[in-house]
Amino acid sequence: MIIKDVSAAELEVMIKIWEAGKPTTIKDVWHEVGENKWTYQTVQTFVNRLHMKGFIEMVGKRVRSFEYVPCVTRAEYLALTKGHLFNGEPGASIADLIKAFYANGNIKPKDIDEIAAWIEEVRK
Repeated sequence: MIIKDVSAAELEVMIKIWEAGKPTTIKDVWHEVGENKWTYQTVQTFVNRLHMKGFIEMVGKRVRSFEYVPCVTRAEYLALTKGHLFNGEPGASIADLIKAFYANGNIKPKDIDEIAAWIEEVRK
C-alpha cells in the first residue's frame, strides 16, 4: 500500500524501474540513470525508500542483487498521489486536465480514440 509521495530523485529512479518492464536490480537502475549522476549507494538508498513506501517490491535475486518490480503503474501512481488535485471545483477536474493537455498539444489522436473507447466501455 502506498503511504507517501516520492521525491523528485525517487521518481526518477521509479521511472527507470517502470521503463525496464521486467525485474531490475539496483545496478541496472544505476546504469540507466547514469553512473556519473549518483553513486551506487545513492541509487540504493532511493530504491530502499521506494520499497519501504510500497511503490516497488522485491521479487527475486540475481547473483548477489535483489530484483525489484513496480507495485503500481504510472497511471496508478498519478491517481494515488495527485488525485487530490482534481476535486471537481472549476478548473480542477479530470475533464479540465484533458482539455489543457489537448490545448497544449500533449494529446494525440490515438489518445483521444483510446479515451473515447474507454468511455463507451464504462457507459455500458
